Amino acid sequence: EILECMESNTKPAVITPTQLHSYLMDKTIRVSMSRHQTPINLYHLSDDGFIDAADSIIRREVIQCFETIHPSHPDVPTIGFRCAFCKNAAHRAPYSSFRPRSLKTIYRDFLRFKSNHFAQCVHIPEDIRGRVALVHVRRERARQGRQIIGSSTRGGGNKAWWVTSAKKVGLEDRRDGLGIVIARGDGIRN
Repeated sequence: EILECMESNTKPAVITPTQLHSYLMDKTIRVSMSRHQTPINLYHLSDDGFIDAADSIIRREVIQCFETIHPSHPDVPTIGFRCAFCKNAAHRAPYSSFRPRSLKTIYRDFLRFKSNHFAQCVHIPEDIRGRVALVHVRRERARQGRQIIGSSTRGGGNKAWWVTSAKKVGLEDRRDGLGIVIARGDGIRN
């Protein structure tokens, strides 16, 4: 409904900020990938239900992709990820950017970013921190409730989905194993 209204320039009854952001991010990613440019972030519309809600907020609103050159192989730019809020700041908290060696290491590097940077970066807006904290509180309450009745909970999300999602936004491993690149879409791998 939202897509139809936005495409036809009519006004729907209600559009939440999250719906609008998701729509715009999806359009931006598709347009940028069609021009062979760097995608905006790791978030994909199909992430919901596969990735932890708090991690999804950080993926969608905090982490930004950027291209970087590997010193020994300057021919093909690789993809790195950074905090969108402190990328131009003179002083940044530790681990403000990371360059995974492969799609499989994105999740591990993200966890380092989350624990070493997200927790300390003074440039990340409080409303984002608040939403992430709220997800954690709700999850902890649910976990406590399940422990009372004898159930267990699983946190974190589906690690394999991180690879699938990265492919969905147009990323792939370099053939030489020196990082992540933008999929060219012409059957030729970098």
